[in-house]
Order: sequence, then C-alpha cells, then structure tokens
Amino acid sequence: MWAQILRNKYLHSKTLAQVTVRPKDSPFWKGLMRVKETLFHRVKFIVGDGTTTRFWEDTWLGDAPLAIQYPFLYHIAQRKDNYVATILQTVSLNIQFRRSLLGERWDSWLHLVRRLMDVQLSDHGDTS
Repeated sequence: MWAQILRNKYLHSKTLAQVTVRPKDSPFWKGLMRVKETLFHRVKFIVGDGTTTRFWEDTWLGDAPLAIQYPFLYHIAQRKDNYVATILQTVSLNIQFRRSLLGERWDSWLHLVRRLMDVQLSDHGDTS
C-alpha cells in the first residue's frame, strides 16, 4: 500500500531514476532521493525490454554499472541517461560520443560491444 501511495504522489508515470527532488517534496521523500544513487549501485537489474534500466548508471551487465566498468567511455558519452532499450534499438548501437574513440577508449569500446552482442531484449519488463 505504501509503495502505491509513493508511486502516485511522486513518480506518476516516471521511474525512480527519472524523478528529481522538488523544493515542496516532503523531508521523507528528499531523504529517499539522497540515497537513490547508492540504492541503484547495490541493486542488480534483470533486463527484459530494457525500458526502465539505465544503460550506464544501473547495474545490469556485470557486477557494477557500466559507468564504473568503462569510465573512459562514460565520461565522453553524450547521453548518460539513456535506457538499455534506447541504446540497443538499432543494429549499430545508439550511442554518441563527444570525442573520437582512440587508444584505450577504442579498446574499451570493442570490449563493451562484444559483451552487448549477447544481450537479448524481450517483451517482459525489467526487474530488480
């Protein structure tokens, strides 16, 4: 029941990753938002359709977020908030970088692409 109340009052149709703190939010909700990133780093997501799992910042491929596993790529990614479905929706991955992929960045990219080749999206929602 409490989860439904919080969903209706604060989330509406958004995911927890998409909401931010507003000045008029309750102290309870502001406290939850302060620990949100810690929660996301400790929860492992199981990707179904990929529509609610953040590509870079959620733990879904390995034991840490891709932002931590591939920091050279994360720091030059144009959209850090994309979801897995957005990235994997096309045959050539839907990721744009602000710099060229040379040297260690290129090696990291090739390693990531090899891992992503095994990912299959489904019709089911993501779970944690």
